[in-house]
Amino acid sequence: MATQPQDIAAPAKQEYDANAYVLSADLQQPVPSVIEPQFQVTLPKEGTYQYKTAPAYNLYGVFSYESGYTQVSGHPSSKREGFTTLATSVIEGLNVLDVVTADRVVGQISTTRPYDGAVPSVTFLGTRFVNLRIGGHEVKVNQDLHILGPKPAGDVFYFDDPAVQKRMSDVCNKIQGRSDFPDWARQHFQWGKPRPQFGGQGGAACSLVTEIESSSGQSFGNVIDLPHFGQIFLGEVSVDRTPPPPNTDQYETYTFHLTMVRLEMGCIGAGNLTAVKLDTNGTGSGGGGGKPPAPPPHGGK
Repeated sequence: MATQPQDIAAPAKQEYDANAYVLSADLQQPVPSVIEPQFQVTLPKEGTYQYKTAPAYNLYGVFSYESGYTQVSGHPSSKREGFTTLATSVIEGLNVLDVVTADRVVGQISTTRPYDGAVPSVTFLGTRFVNLRIGGHEVKVNQDLHILGPKPAGDVFYFDDPAVQKRMSDVCNKIQGRSDFPDWARQHFQWGKPRPQFGGQGGAACSLVTEIESSSGQSFGNVIDLPHFGQIFLGEVSVDRTPPPPNTDQYETYTFHLTMVRLEMGCIGAGNLTAVKLDTNGTGSGGGGGKPPAPPPHGGK
């Protein structure tokens, strides 16, 4: 019989960490408004499960959505690998100034930190855009949900892993090699390079979106530059690496952030809007006794 999650007596020294929200905005035009993160859920440090549903919302026709939900969870892995944390954010019927629309946007991160290590495995399985359109025209989004690849061997940080560096470098080189590559995009496309502003303790950024096919505006990697509207950023990922407190046996903390839609508007509307944002991981120490003991057999041999 398969091992069930409740059969695992996991080490006690784990603090879960996950957050998710549906939408936030800071608008100057046409309607000055600050919209705090909507339907945000935060996972308690001891884990368990949190869930919120988002009813329809409309800000004077500037932006609207029909529904959405957020969820976070944390528990020992049923595969006996470590501690699993999940964060999900979903928005349906998104409409921004009748320019950017989508039937559904899903962001999802799941991490599993091993009992005897700091760097977690990560998957973005389930993350997607459904019927994303600009001005009514279909936008095809090419994603690489495995851009961070399998967990590097040992406790090597993802952005220190040569295989991860090569995948991101190949994407950046392809984008930067275009004859129409704009100057403003050079700073943006520095995937995998350390950026101290992420978490204040070191980190790096990339995107799950490697290419956008759209007849509206110019697209470069995960960005659409749309005249009379602004810039549209899709599938942004960043990873923070925070050292442990001194004189403790606590591991480093790695936190994965995902923003599915980020708008920097500056013409028919002015301001910023973020839709489907989430982060996840957790931290622990080596003093929890390592892997838990094997569960007792369930009947039979």
